[in-house]
Amino acid sequence: MAKTENKKVPGALIAIVAVVVAVAVFVPTVYMPYKNKKPIMDSEHQEAMSTIDYYEQSIERQSDIENDIEKLTKQWEEFQKDMFVDANSSLEDLQKSIDEKGIILTNFTRSAEVPDEYGRYSFTGCPLYYVSLQISGYASRENLIDFLKCVEQESVGCYYVKTINAVTINSDVDVGKSKVKKDDLMINMDIYLYYYNQDPALKVEVATETDTETESE
Repeated sequence: MAKTENKKVPGALIAIVAVVVAVAVFVPTVYMPYKNKKPIMDSEHQEAMSTIDYYEQSIERQSDIENDIEKLTKQWEEFQKDMFVDANSSLEDLQKSIDEKGIILTNFTRSAEVPDEYGRYSFTGCPLYYVSLQISGYASRENLIDFLKCVEQESVGCYYVKTINAVTINSDVDVGKSKVKKDDLMINMDIYLYYYNQDPALKVEVATETDTETESE
């Protein structure tokens, strides 16, 4: 009786078959769906990256805007201090300038506050007022010029120098504890301080450009 020979299947052949089967399964179930969806996935990825960039830029802009708001707030506070001085603060303001600029003061009076003759108002409805300040004293020419520059450029108030009368001194003069030298000036000045009166009872409704356009229509 003839013997049946047992032939073994080569391992390499098994490996090849396994690879072929794996490829046959992978291509239709994994690769092809991925290939079909890749353009959509790339588009969604790009959109997601654009969204991330947008929000990152928005955060940066928000930080810049917050910094700008803080700066503008400080500027507005300083603006309010500068613009909304009143008749009482004017005395302290000018007295400081007078002392710093070496004016020898002999008289400083303030008139009653008066509404602006043209009836002008601020954009918030505060009426424009002014007071007249009469100043008399002595000063060198240089000190007088420095004082006027300070009033015009450095003072917190809005001043208008209405009149200045100056007479040259012919000899040294003692004024209290101070000494006025020859060729210094005896001065008399009338200065107006303008300011917006913040008394709520005096405020008025101010028409905006939008209100005016609406009325014209």
